[in-house]
Amino acid sequence: MNVSTLSTTHPTARQRRLKAIVKCLVIELGYLEYCLAEGWEDDHVQTAAVSLDTAIDCLNEHLSS
Repeated sequence: MNVSTLSTTHPTARQRRLKAIVKCLVIELGYLEYCLAEGWEDDHVQTAAVSLDTAIDCLNEHLSS
């Protein structure tokens, strides 16, 4: 594999991996939001939901640039 092939395929693989991570985070965030909507008022769960939301936003911003 030559250097030009490596440099073009590596970022693409990284982007696919990051998109997969975002998808998992969105699913987990949905579950936490469901728990909160069902009345599970826990500070740790609320903090986790906010943190996941922030992580998703940051990764999406990175992927769009």
